[in-house]
Amino acid sequence: SDNTDSQDDVISAPDFPELYLRVQFSSNGTLFRGTFQSDIETSKVICEELSRTASIAQENSGVGVIGSSLNTINTVRTLGGKLQNQLSYVVDMLERVRNAFNFSNPRITVFMLLGLILIWIVLALIPTRIVVLFAGLAQFGATFYTKFGSSQSKIASRDEASEERLDSSSNGNPIENLFLSIPTDEDLRRTYFWEARRLGEKEREKFAVAKRQIRLEKLWKAKWHGALKLKEKKSEQATPPSTWSWENIFGLLEGHRFIWWRSEKHFDTGEAPLGQIFFAGHSGLAGLSPLDLRELSNEEIPFVVSIFGRGSQGQQKITMLASSSEIKDSLESAVLGAGIKVD
Repeated sequence: SDNTDSQDDVISAPDFPELYLRVQFSSNGTLFRGTFQSDIETSKVICEELSRTASIAQENSGVGVIGSSLNTINTVRTLGGKLQNQLSYVVDMLERVRNAFNFSNPRITVFMLLGLILIWIVLALIPTRIVVLFAGLAQFGATFYTKFGSSQSKIASRDEASEERLDSSSNGNPIENLFLSIPTDEDLRRTYFWEARRLGEKEREKFAVAKRQIRLEKLWKAKWHGALKLKEKKSEQATPPSTWSWENIFGLLEGHRFIWWRSEKHFDTGEAPLGQIFFAGHSGLAGLSPLDLRELSNEEIPFVVSIFGRGSQGQQKITMLASSSEIKDSLESAVLGAGIKVD
């Protein structure tokens, strides 16, 4: 019988092998260069928890080392994330309280100061017990009316219950909304950053305009310059009435030639012009052809200027659209002042 019992014990033993590992964590200082101290401390906590879990898992055969380690990592990460969110919420509240009185948002600061002054005046003139009494009576009256109000008010409240819930959920508490509208330090930093960028863009634009004006006056000696729209033909595959379109250009009149670029930026960067017309020989202002009169609208015709002269491929005529009658008149006067003939 003893032999039989020993055989049963051998059979009941597990047939699969088991492997036990002993791991020792050793930190290398070069691995933590450029790493925050909080991340290093978190890594140490995780490693210590892994070691403790591994020692417990060796004692309890029903718990796996890998599974318990992963659960520990997830638990530490979850707790760390929740703790970080709570700390950031508390810090944001403290920053809002501080910014509520330092005129970061002047409108809210003035509102809160006036409210505190009003409360101070009320408490200074009216005894505190009377204020507390009126507050209690108001709360009691509101509760009494809500519970024992008329039947009509109850029916109306039932009908509007869903709408009120939606309004309350969407609008929230006015006092809470007022407090949450106070900016934090991060909100102020972002606001000042984008405001500085906008101011920088305005300053750069002013500098570019001044530089462009100096180039036009000193270097080019331009008699006229400005933004126009040029009538350009589209591809040959285009079907009427979309065979042409107005394209923005920047043009100038220098000496006896008219030069144009795609935009003012292309002129500022020194790119090659799209085209130019020399006022030599048979050249000058041109009238609108019957085709132009048919293609243009009645609102565009009074602002259209046509000039012709010698282009890159022989005689060339271009039709331009000015944004106002003053710009059109100044361009025509500049062309006539250049000593060209009128067609």
